[in-house]
Amino acid sequence: MKVRFVDRLVYVIARVAIGTAAFVPQWLGYTCADLLGRLWFRFDQRRRGYGLVFLRQAYPGRPDAELLKIASRATGNLFKVPLDMARLTRLLARGGDVREVLDFGGTAAHLASLTPPYLGLTAHLGNWEIAAAGVAQWAKGASSIARIARNPLLNRWIVANRERGGLVVNPRRGGVRDLSKALAAGRVGLMVVDQNQRLRGVFAPFFGRLASCERAAASLALRHGYPILVGAALRRGRGFRFELVSATPFTLHPTGDKDADLQRAVERINAAVEELVRKAPEQYLWIHDRYRTQPVAGVAAPGGGDADADGGGDLDGGEDG
Repeated sequence: MKVRFVDRLVYVIARVAIGTAAFVPQWLGYTCADLLGRLWFRFDQRRRGYGLVFLRQAYPGRPDAELLKIASRATGNLFKVPLDMARLTRLLARGGDVREVLDFGGTAAHLASLTPPYLGLTAHLGNWEIAAAGVAQWAKGASSIARIARNPLLNRWIVANRERGGLVVNPRRGGVRDLSKALAAGRVGLMVVDQNQRLRGVFAPFFGRLASCERAAASLALRHGYPILVGAALRRGRGFRFELVSATPFTLHPTGDKDADLQRAVERINAAVEELVRKAPEQYLWIHDRYRTQPVAGVAAPGGGDADADGGGDLDGGEDG
């Protein structure tokens, strides 16, 4: 791919910005990020609406004022994620261990009980990039799916830093095929599975309401018998410290009815995600339009399909639709 002058300029600016962010005192950087996130939430009426609808579904009966407070704090956490990534990039660039900032807690026992290949699934909770980096270092290698930066220099640098931590990033287009190959080769596969799927989703309850859900992880696990670990890196305190939490690992057991098996699998994954979100609702991405795609009356809800088709969950959280 040809590198343009503007690509070089953006790359230099990005490197300077990331380097600066990594050196800003934590109390100052994270306080400012939290404040910006809360202000943005206050004035973005569309996202406030999404958050309120989502939280009413998750916590029926609670007053709107309380729900808006949760969503505001959660948006503050979201604005801290870029600062986390600047610090993580610097940590990995110097060959550091993610465990310097990530406490594996009780999840260490769950990880120790698993032998690759297995699927590690997470949500937009806490910091999903920290979770991926931690599992990749623990397993001494993992593969994931993420959006590719349009700037080739920036993308090359980001990918190289992730790979220093043992994380191989596959682009979204054809990403599930690449992830499937990595799993078949004995690696750990990592995916984010909690966003609206505009196409090829499975309709299943998420906090009690039908949502169009990512299907590739469930399909891969059913087809090949891969164990599933659903976890998240929750922020502890206000800065760059996290704890990895997880549900008990499980293996899916197909009955031969592909559609019914897939439906049950997605519902089980959703239940595990919900369990984790309820541990720290102030760190979840409530401002996403989770229920945007709904079944069309008289049309069968999409369920089956080839797990090796394009699509699937992002590592970096790109919304599908």
